[in-house]
Amino acid sequence: MWKASLFIFIILSGIISGMLLWQWQAYSEHAIALESSGAITQDITVDTRLNELKITQKIHGLMAQEEYRLVIPEALFKWKCKNGAGEACDSADENPFTFFSSDDQMVFEYAVPINERNKAFLLTDWFMEIPGIKAESLSITISDSFKREGSWAAGIPLKARKKLELIDYYYFEGKGNVPPLYWQQKPLLKKAVNNAEVYSEDIQAASLNFQKLNEIGNFPFLTIIFTDQYPEYKDENILIASPRTEAKMLEKDIITLQFRRKLADSTQVWIIDVLSSGLLDLKPSSKKGSIVLQELQGELTDDELKAFFMIVNKVNSLTPEKLDKLLSDVKGLSTQFFTMNTKSDAPFVPLYFQEEKKLLVSGAEKANIDLIYRDGKRLLPFAETMKSLGYEVKILSGEETMLLSKGNNSYRFYLNKNVFIYNEEDYGLLENPLTNQNGTVFIEIQWFKSLFGVTAEEREDEIHLTSDPD
Repeated sequence: MWKASLFIFIILSGIISGMLLWQWQAYSEHAIALESSGAITQDITVDTRLNELKITQKIHGLMAQEEYRLVIPEALFKWKCKNGAGEACDSADENPFTFFSSDDQMVFEYAVPINERNKAFLLTDWFMEIPGIKAESLSITISDSFKREGSWAAGIPLKARKKLELIDYYYFEGKGNVPPLYWQQKPLLKKAVNNAEVYSEDIQAASLNFQKLNEIGNFPFLTIIFTDQYPEYKDENILIASPRTEAKMLEKDIITLQFRRKLADSTQVWIIDVLSSGLLDLKPSSKKGSIVLQELQGELTDDELKAFFMIVNKVNSLTPEKLDKLLSDVKGLSTQFFTMNTKSDAPFVPLYFQEEKKLLVSGAEKANIDLIYRDGKRLLPFAETMKSLGYEVKILSGEETMLLSKGNNSYRFYLNKNVFIYNEEDYGLLENPLTNQNGTVFIEIQWFKSLFGVTAEEREDEIHLTSDPD
């Protein structure tokens, strides 16, 4: 009897444990889903004063009782942190810039100084930031009662502007990081052009025809300001240019900003120069950019080149390795062109493509080698291939001289001369059969028959070398 009771107890315990585990798992998945679906929003209000801007910044959608570290620009003063109920934020530790969120929001109040005599100003570090937090929606409301003779612009779209008897209102709405804020004394007129808002003192100056941008598709939203009141400025949200700027140069600035967003390492400015110039059919502004674009134009067909730039324009993020992958996909062959040329202290590496193939000599498999494609030629690694044919290979004089020997036959080749020595006799050539690619000596496949009496045949995955009968 007790055995039956014990058995039933064990069964019931297992069922209850399973139900509890299932409920906990369901609850955990639900909690994770709720947490991940919480959208961060930011609402910023700006009230103008004679010598400062009074700003209130509200961040909604935070995790309650979470520790947050604040980044506070030096320009901000008289700042306060409050929760949704208007109470002061609790400090998380001795760090004066780390706070707990008692509810799902934080409210920051602070002031930004401005010079009332300035005819224009651009604010870049004018807001509080919580690292790692990116707003799904963002609004900026400006209540202006002191600078009403001028105009405001921001790096997100202007949704509404209302001029009342004593105050002007501006309402901007977008998403992502807080953008720069611009003001100038001369009134600005706004016009929508493609995925941009163009501000200008003369609306005709904003009537640009972005022909190339229309061809390659939309670009991320950008605010463009034509003015002589402030120096030229470029970032991912806002572009300030002279009213005399040509449309094609402005197009390049816009595309350059777009690629700067995408490229993980923005120090490789030559890559940005190549991509923006190639996409817009313009001459690169840097020496390295010009060389790289010439290499691409020399090794790709017009259709391949166009396809490469169009694909690069569509992807969201870029690295030299990813550019090589995209270039390889377009060509159908492998390359490490961009990756190899990111090293500033290394010599420039020309563009070549490669494909791994099996090397067979008289039907016997000898090795796996990389067949190189460059200048319309097919190149094989010289030393490795000649060893597979039974030659002894020696490299002399810092890899400038190559010695081959097999039985009673000997060869001497030079990397820098269009001559070779066969069995102590000199022979001249119209061109050098050898070339150095990234530190490895290669020979063009066509030379095997005339120099060594070997027929070289390329097949789908193989290179076949066969000695011609004497």
